[in-house]
Amino acid sequence: MNPADHPLPLRRRIASETRVFDRDKGLVEYVASDQSLDSYREVILASGWKFNLFQRNAPFVDSHDYSSISKLLGHVVDCRIEDGQLIETVQWAHDVPENALARLGWKMTLSGHLRAVSVGFFPCRTYSPHDADPRPYEERVRQLGLGERPPARIYAEQEQIELSACLIGANPNALARAHRDGAVSDGDLAAAGIGGADAEFLHEASRLFARAEAATPVAVAAGEAFAREFGRLLRGPATPFRDRLTPALEPRREAFLREFTSALNPQVEA
Repeated sequence: MNPADHPLPLRRRIASETRVFDRDKGLVEYVASDQSLDSYREVILASGWKFNLFQRNAPFVDSHDYSSISKLLGHVVDCRIEDGQLIETVQWAHDVPENALARLGWKMTLSGHLRAVSVGFFPCRTYSPHDADPRPYEERVRQLGLGERPPARIYAEQEQIELSACLIGANPNALARAHRDGAVSDGDLAAAGIGGADAEFLHEASRLFARAEAATPVAVAAGEAFAREFGRLLRGPATPFRDRLTPALEPRREAFLREFTSALNPQVEA
C-alpha cells in the first residue's frame, strides 16, 4: 500500500505509560504504541514504524488537529522501538507564553490527569485473513500468539505523521477532572480560549464527577459516556475551541448536559 492511496490518516490511541524526566525542559516520555490487540481488533507491528514524513517536523499536536500552529503543543525529540513498543520523547512548549494550550496540557500532564497519546499514521502494508494469500497473516498471528483472538487486520508497515495529546475535544473528562482537582484554573481555561458556555460545562462536569466518584461505578460510567459524546460534538471544523459551540449546536450541548445530569442524579442523591 502506498500512503498516497490513503488521504485520511488513521489514528490509534493508547492510555500510555508516561514518564516526566525533565520538568524544566518539558520533556516527557510516552509509550506511543505497542503490539497489543486494540479496540478495533487490529495490531500494529512495532517493527513496521517508518518516520520519513514524521521526522521533517515531528509535530506533537492537540487531538490530531494540525490545521494551524495554534494547535501545536510541542514536538517529538526522540523515537525508538524497544520490546515491541514505540517509545517517543516529547518536548512540551510550556515555556512559550503565547502557547496557552500547551501550558494547559503541561499542567494536566504534571498533575497526572493527561496520560493518553494517539498516533496518526498512513498504513503502507497490512495483512488480513481475507488476503488472496492468507499465509503471511497466519504466520504473524502465530508469532504474536493471538491464535485464540485473531486480529481483523495487522499493520505491518506504517508511516507516522504526527503524535497527539488527547487534550480537549477528544478527552473533556480529563479536563473536567483536572479543573475539579485544582490542577488547572479558570485563568488557564480562559487563556486557552475556553470560556462562556464551555467553561460552564466544565464547572458542572467537575461538580458531577466529584459527586459520582463518591457514589457508584454506574454514575461514573454515565459521566464518562456524556464526556465522550460532548467530545464528539466538539470535533469538527478546524476553528478555535470557543467558536465551535455555534448557536445551532448549543441545543445539543444543553441536551447532553441534561442527559448527563439526569443519569447521575439518581445515583448520587443525598
